[in-house]
Amino acid sequence: MEKMKGLRAAFHILYMTSALLLLLYLLFATDLFSWKSIRNTPDYAEGWVDRNGAVVNLYEITAGDYGGVVVLEKALPDRLSNSEDFCFTTNNAKVTVWIDGKGVYLFEPKENLTGAGYDYAYHVVSLSQKDVKKVIRVRLESVFDDCSGGRLKDVYLCGSSDYLRMLVGARSLPFFLSCIVLFFGAILTAIFFCIPKKAAVPFNVAALGISIFLFGLWTLCDTGVLQLMTGGIYAYRVMDYLLLHLAEYPIVCFLSSVNRQKTRLFPNLMFGLSAFFLALLFGLRFLGGMDFHQLKPVVYGSYLSCVAVIAAMQISNARYCRRNNIESNRSILAVSAVALAGGGLLDVGTYIFGIHFFNSDGNFLRVGLCVCVAEVIIQFLRWWSGEHTAINRDRFINRILQYAVSEKNAEAGIKAVLEYLGTELHADRAYIFEDMHDGTFDNTYEWCREGVSAEIDSLKGLPYRGTVDAWYNEYKRSNSVLIYDLEAYRAVSENMYRVLKPQNIQTLVTAPLETPDGYIGFFGVDNPPAESMKEIAELIGLLSYFLSQLVLQRDEEKRLMHYSFFDAMTGCKNRRAIGEFEKNEFDPSRPYGFVMCDINGLKAMNDTLGHEAGDALIMDVANALKEVFGADNVYRMGGDEFAAYAYRSGEAAFSADVERAKALLAEKNRSAAFGTVFREQGDPDYERAKAEADALMYADKRLYYQTHDRRNR
Repeated sequence: MEKMKGLRAAFHILYMTSALLLLLYLLFATDLFSWKSIRNTPDYAEGWVDRNGAVVNLYEITAGDYGGVVVLEKALPDRLSNSEDFCFTTNNAKVTVWIDGKGVYLFEPKENLTGAGYDYAYHVVSLSQKDVKKVIRVRLESVFDDCSGGRLKDVYLCGSSDYLRMLVGARSLPFFLSCIVLFFGAILTAIFFCIPKKAAVPFNVAALGISIFLFGLWTLCDTGVLQLMTGGIYAYRVMDYLLLHLAEYPIVCFLSSVNRQKTRLFPNLMFGLSAFFLALLFGLRFLGGMDFHQLKPVVYGSYLSCVAVIAAMQISNARYCRRNNIESNRSILAVSAVALAGGGLLDVGTYIFGIHFFNSDGNFLRVGLCVCVAEVIIQFLRWWSGEHTAINRDRFINRILQYAVSEKNAEAGIKAVLEYLGTELHADRAYIFEDMHDGTFDNTYEWCREGVSAEIDSLKGLPYRGTVDAWYNEYKRSNSVLIYDLEAYRAVSENMYRVLKPQNIQTLVTAPLETPDGYIGFFGVDNPPAESMKEIAELIGLLSYFLSQLVLQRDEEKRLMHYSFFDAMTGCKNRRAIGEFEKNEFDPSRPYGFVMCDINGLKAMNDTLGHEAGDALIMDVANALKEVFGADNVYRMGGDEFAAYAYRSGEAAFSADVERAKALLAEKNRSAAFGTVFREQGDPDYERAKAEADALMYADKRLYYQTHDRRNR
């Protein structure tokens, strides 16, 4: 088995190593990203001059800096290849390009749902070798009425395919992070529709999935990769402005579902605020003719209202938890909140101070979102795992209950439970030890897997002091004992080690049998799988009370059985017991004898000396019969009548027993009439034998009273 495990581990390592080497080869040894050509592509942003002849850096100016229109020019290099083009990116600008005064390119943006602005537009102006040393002029005109904005960036002289790959490569990290967020949002949303018991989920999975999906799509649009891949321009500006507004309501619904305070106040408030700000945005857009670019205070106001609602909701939840003295359940949000807040603050800081780590803004927020999503998914998987564990645990417990209640009595139920417990937990043994109330414990029940030797007969009289007390002390702390390695456990209890070692035990789980009055013993399993020990301990802990009740029920059944089949005064069995014996246990094919005995003078003693004296007479007769024939074979048939069965090899031995009983009675000055029958060859008609013995007893009784009456006269 260990050799197979090692072989499988080697296969897994080999597989993972091969996959990693293949990935590294694709990334660095193929033209997947063409890193070399991307690195060697020169930036073409410097050396441009404006109308006044001042040299400018394209990345540091906007059309708004020049009153809404800026014209920039620069001479093309001395050498151009046919594969080189003038490639650049614009934002919120109308673009015109001339080469030596001849117009070669025009881009006029269209209005969209959010106004005249747009996020990114990627442009390629074809060049040829004839264009060397010619002057290229670029005119940027702001698309906004207030003449603000209008930016130029990512200016290169290169092939259009290289330009595309360069931009995608530069945005690969934010694109990858955004895809992770988007993917997990889609997965969580899909999971919601696959969960059969949606009410049992600890939080609103649908709201979480939708909000994460919208956040992921928003950050993905911001990378510009979707624009590069699809050629779209205006759709992404619409998504950039509206996706976060749509995410406000579901994120508040999710946070509300996590809180201990269950109220619809804050989700409803957020829904109303989101609707209000969206209505205000579109009202100003279409009725006031304003661009969303000019409505940023309204946009930010919507975001701030969401933050305010979340803060108010968390404060209200904290107060609710303090009033009701319960935990606030913030653990699921702690890491997520820190990651999101930290990422957002870092992005704001880098924007304010002009620090650029990557070519796309919002990367720290993306990292925070990934951490947030990972934390929530971990929490969800923990719940999912716990839910399935609980389902399997409940199924296990229910199955055990079915086994127990299907048996005819508690004794059989205990045996059935141990068998199921040992089989399902893949153990060698399942057993019960009971307190004998004399300072020792006996192994009273045991199930053994096939091929495992039974130990029940050798495990009697296990001492409490110095041995079992070690486990009892552990039960008080953790309600179970887990032994992962018997040799290591030797340092904990040497005496218990000596008990367990001869049984070939390596691992073990036990739990106490506990009643309201205290421990009455313990039960457990030997050599269960080590990797399942904690789950097994939990299951056994759940069964502790149930098995304890079965043991108590067994004791009660024995007590009731005793009252049903035994005479309370003499301890002899009764008429019901003799019927059960004859029906289920009696073997009439063997030689057997039957005795009927009736006490002489019982009524007279009761009348003259009282019932206490009469009871003493009955006890003397019963004890004499039990001493001769055995307590299990003597039956009290009525007030002064007894019967006894005896298996003897011959009639002489049986007759000797009868004479001995009479002698014992004579020693105590007691008298009884006897009627005896012996069947040398056995006799299935035991009723006839009983009738004969009964007739002989009455004949003996008549003889006694005839003699007794003459003596009295």
